[in-house]
Amino acid sequence: MSRARTRTKEFLAGILHKHPKSPKLPKLPEKPLAESSLPLRIGSNITIQDHNTFLNNYGSEGYKFYFELNTDNKTGSVYIIGMASPVHEDVVHLLQKFFEVPNGEVIFSPPIKVSGQPFHFKPKGGGVKIAPDVAVYPDTAFVPRPVASAIVPRPPSDEKGNPHARIVCEVSVGQTVCHLKKRCLTWMRQQYVRAVISIKILDPRLGIREPRTGYFYRIMTAKLYRQGMQGIEKQEWDFGNVIKNSRNPKGNPAPCNAPNLPGFQINIPIGEVFWDPPFPIPPGYAPAIPDAITVHNFTIDLYRIQQVALKAEM
Repeated sequence: MSRARTRTKEFLAGILHKHPKSPKLPKLPEKPLAESSLPLRIGSNITIQDHNTFLNNYGSEGYKFYFELNTDNKTGSVYIIGMASPVHEDVVHLLQKFFEVPNGEVIFSPPIKVSGQPFHFKPKGGGVKIAPDVAVYPDTAFVPRPVASAIVPRPPSDEKGNPHARIVCEVSVGQTVCHLKKRCLTWMRQQYVRAVISIKILDPRLGIREPRTGYFYRIMTAKLYRQGMQGIEKQEWDFGNVIKNSRNPKGNPAPCNAPNLPGFQINIPIGEVFWDPPFPIPPGYAPAIPDAITVHNFTIDLYRIQQVALKAEM
């Protein structure tokens, strides 16, 4: 949702609006949307090619799109399932900062690249494009572009031929839990995606605030999906300033109430970003981590995520 729009894309978007012979594309809403109206279908019987063209031209409009493939595996319906908001964008920005910590002070060509919404091809999705809220992947100085890789079969890439994202984050405010889970599990169908973080932030409880800070009470949940020996492994956290299903937030305080609490931290080994094994994968394979990186884990402090989300909507 934070992808910038180039002048070329703006020009092409104008052409697609004006010319009746343009491909059949989804139609964006003319009026502002309320999150309660999501998911909203904006196109049906759209081909995969036209869906991808639509994303190229309108992917920066502040919406998160979902393509539901029809049984013919050629066409489908396009939905808006989420949209930019201060809460969404502030949480995404903080997640990006957490993943940049192991780079130290390196700004230009860091060993770990952190990006917002780079296009990938949906795993086992027949060429449909999707983009995560946050993508974490290795610099080509440490993991070559797939086209230059000696690994057979060739590793996957993003749309531009760069190494595929190894860690993905999806943040949901208006997006439903069902769509969020489906999206995360879709990413996990690609073996090179080693971990997916899911953040769900529910609506604030209007009219009831924390006495000390004045923040609205808000339920927040997080999930970590990882590739494991026996399939997908999952961890879950309830980290809002109110316990899920609590009817008395003031008398039943939430335990996620301070930074650096071990029970409210998501830890992912740094090596997952540099996962690039030969084929077949040898027993005990461990990715090589650049010498410049001296920490062992990415650490996402969920209390910090909570506070940023609460502050964004007071």
